Amino acid sequence: MGEQQHVEVTGGVSGWANGVVSSRRFQGAVLGSIVLGGVIVGLETIPAVHDAVGPLLRAIDMAIIAIFVIEAALKITAAGAKPMRYFGDPWNLFDFAITIVCVLPLDGQFAQVLRLARVARSLRLIKALPRLQLIVGALLRSLPSFGWITLLLFILLYVYSVMGVALFGRNDPERFGTLWSSMLTMFGILTLEGWVDIMRDQMGGIPPADGGEALHRAPIAAPVFFVSFILSGTMVFLNLLVGVIVNSLSEGAAEAAEESAKESAKESAKDAKQARRSPLPSMEAVDGPHQTTIAERLERLEVALDATLAEIRSLRESARGPR
Repeated sequence: MGEQQHVEVTGGVSGWANGVVSSRRFQGAVLGSIVLGGVIVGLETIPAVHDAVGPLLRAIDMAIIAIFVIEAALKITAAGAKPMRYFGDPWNLFDFAITIVCVLPLDGQFAQVLRLARVARSLRLIKALPRLQLIVGALLRSLPSFGWITLLLFILLYVYSVMGVALFGRNDPERFGTLWSSMLTMFGILTLEGWVDIMRDQMGGIPPADGGEALHRAPIAAPVFFVSFILSGTMVFLNLLVGVIVNSLSEGAAEAAEESAKESAKESAKDAKQARRSPLPSMEAVDGPHQTTIAERLERLEVALDATLAEIRSLRESARGPR
């Protein structure tokens, strides 16, 4: 009996905690705390603001940390008899680790760790916003493809860097004198920053420092070299990356829709099973105007049944006749 009572109390507490955590008000409060915490971390980097309202900002930050601690405690309580289910979610582990670091009294050489943890709290917006979480999940799902595309891009960058040393090393030793400098130059060209000026320097040649005319010009090789690199390295690979991300987003959206459909099917099956067990809906499960409508229909049905029974009795009595 005592064990059963303990189970009922535990289930009631976990159900209450689950209701609080699932409520929109609580989720809105957590989301607002995350945004406010990110704003406070940014304001503390401004010396004038920090000197003026530093104690107030620290007090608000402590209140935000308290909200995060309450959130973690409620989520662990909502797990009921299996609190380790809370730590089975990677996002919960991330939230719990940041909360623990913010609570620990870190000073001195560990103060920088505390600052980084407070900044990392803004990343909790990823979990709080489902759409943003879908995008991040798509990016994580694209990492294997990103790796192969990056490897192919590095091979292309290496080949063009070697060609740049061979073609423009004598004309422009500062940019193409060594393989390392040539790779840095070609990587900068990938960003489309100043590549036209670099190409023109190779086309017309760079005059020597002591004066005179440029000796090493490449009026044909330079345009072919740089334009082909721009087309292959920037346009093609950028479209490949965009295609991989879009494909991952489509897969993530399809998986989310499939999970939602499965949950809806489970709920429908559960409702159908309950309907087979009970022909009439439970009044506790219906609220609002629907409850009033069902109650009125039941009253009318009861009145009709009473009238039918009375008519049947009168017919039986008339059929018997006087004795």
